[in-house]
Amino acid sequence: MQAFVGTSGWYYEWNKEKSLDWFVRNSKLNTVELNASFYRIPSPNTIKNWSVKGAGLRWSVKAHMSVTHKHQFNERAFEIWNNFRERFEPLDPLIDFYLFQTPPKFKDIGKVLDFAKATGLGKRFALEIRNREVLGDEGLCEAIVEKVTPVSVDSPDFRDRIFPGKIVYLRMHGREGWYCYAYSGKEMRETAGKILEEGPEKAYVYFNNDHNMLKNARVMLDIMNELST
Repeated sequence: MQAFVGTSGWYYEWNKEKSLDWFVRNSKLNTVELNASFYRIPSPNTIKNWSVKGAGLRWSVKAHMSVTHKHQFNERAFEIWNNFRERFEPLDPLIDFYLFQTPPKFKDIGKVLDFAKATGLGKRFALEIRNREVLGDEGLCEAIVEKVTPVSVDSPDFRDRIFPGKIVYLRMHGREGWYCYAYSGKEMRETAGKILEEGPEKAYVYFNNDHNMLKNARVMLDIMNELST
């Protein structure tokens, strides 16, 4: 199994320069999840610079909130998505996934899967469901697994479930509180073991727990490499 572990962005207090340059030089990680694109679409020059500076990383890019939250996968959302995808074209060869996170109340899985099909991304379409009812529906979850890459979640609301498949994509948000939790070595080793039990060819794990994300990600990458050899 190939293991890819990273953080949800790099503009945090642990990054002494708050820059991608520092992340590439010092993180010791092999992937990054771009979370900032959910809030603001970067300029063309910024993306071109990232494609050069971050050429040694595999990327996951989060779709803008206007696609997933404001227009919720309708026709206008698809227009915005096409512009978004075009903007990221210089970085696209490095992008393994485009991440789409649904609002907590969103339940129309048929709508989002139709949207996913129209994008032509296939398994590069990573879908994070935040609705607990949907996550508890085995039929809906099977449909998601078949069509796109489902995002497994470790969070205060939902954890201990790893979606099966050739690719596992897991976001670590924290357990006792969102975005403010330090995972123990034992917890990460248990999670890594559950990933390996599914037998994926590749596993991507992103830490989205702010202050502890870099430290946790480094340890997790070591654990996964150890267990998968």
